[in-house]
Amino acid sequence: MGLSLIPFVSRRHNTVNFFMRHTAKELWNTITAISSAGKKKGRQATRQRPRDLNRARMVGQGVFTATMPGLNTSVSPDMLAGPAIDLHEHDPEIQKKVDSFHERSTKRSKERQQIKLHPLERGFSSGKVPGQKLGAPAPIDGQTFADFESYCLEMKRTSNMTGNMGRKHSMNALMVTGNGKGTAGWAVCKAPIHQMTAAIYQARQRAASRLVHVELLEDRTIYQDFYAECRNSRIWALRRPKGFGVVAHARLMKICELVGIKDIYIKVEGSSTNYQALTAAFFTGLINQESHQRLAERMRMHVVEMSRTTHYLPKIIASPIKSDPRNDDEILPHERITLDDFYGEGRYPLSRQKPEPFWVKSQQHQHLVWANHPFRNHEDVRIRLLADSVVPRWTRTERRKYAQNLHERAMNGIVPVPSGIGLSEYKLRPQS
Repeated sequence: MGLSLIPFVSRRHNTVNFFMRHTAKELWNTITAISSAGKKKGRQATRQRPRDLNRARMVGQGVFTATMPGLNTSVSPDMLAGPAIDLHEHDPEIQKKVDSFHERSTKRSKERQQIKLHPLERGFSSGKVPGQKLGAPAPIDGQTFADFESYCLEMKRTSNMTGNMGRKHSMNALMVTGNGKGTAGWAVCKAPIHQMTAAIYQARQRAASRLVHVELLEDRTIYQDFYAECRNSRIWALRRPKGFGVVAHARLMKICELVGIKDIYIKVEGSSTNYQALTAAFFTGLINQESHQRLAERMRMHVVEMSRTTHYLPKIIASPIKSDPRNDDEILPHERITLDDFYGEGRYPLSRQKPEPFWVKSQQHQHLVWANHPFRNHEDVRIRLLADSVVPRWTRTERRKYAQNLHERAMNGIVPVPSGIGLSEYKLRPQS
């Protein structure tokens, strides 16, 4: 009996394995299943969902593309005589499409194609929705809002712990709408998670149904400085002259644009990130404003303006019409206050004095101040002489003519001779 040099090795030639004994649904269930206790704790919302791995492929596609009559191709008389299955090389373009599909499906987050906006159309932070213009609200009961504009001031995700559903998330949107002519409104709405557009639309429509009218002074600023607060946010709104502009919080600047305020300074103290509190406080202060005419009617007094540009000459702004003004004897001492103190409620914004530079107390600077002291009023005198047309031009010739004319008038007795600067008139002692 001869011996064979080929070693005896047992090999298994069947292709049945673990992955072929179970279906794809059973295999996916092993890694995506959630227990009953996990469902009660809200883990089902964050579980990995099954994916169809054969979604991008068609029947007959694989390493070798197979042509099977009656399954992926039509049956012809010529095919009946030949082989039933025809194998040929795989098309590389099909494999590229399959790979790109699986690459997109394996990403955790969906990449949304954002439209590139103009820098002036962007929001508070790059291309995010808060701070962007979102157009006019939709008509409500036949009422259109053609000249209105809307801004999204805040978009955030909120959550609420429930007893049966676990932690339930939702989207919260803060919207402001207005026409820039004193009419505006704001609202906050919620929508289910991943429905940001629904929250924005509902908030914009609700803001359009809650419009209020704000009276403005000269259609550009507020009537009086006011203080308002909401929760831990405190604001001081101060009126400013024409051309000053809007200096305020970024969210409050958008509100001023929709209301129609062009000149104002708003100082925020406390929490500056609670945007709903800031919006509520600012709208409360705007609504509680009192016009000059209503103030005159309520106090039975004249509302008088005294400005530096008019040398503080009193100018009557409003007077009572329905009743006669009160006399000086009828006005109490605590009622003789300015407009700022009347509405300030005893509160004033904190204004720190700017620190002096380090060189103010140096010896060189003190010497410079002492050297410029005799000329401290020369600039004011020059402006006054030019403004009163005493000197037509600030030249040596014109100033010499003015001095000669003043000297001749003093010698002729038309104007008195000056006796000194800060000195009283003196008399000569009698000679003994």
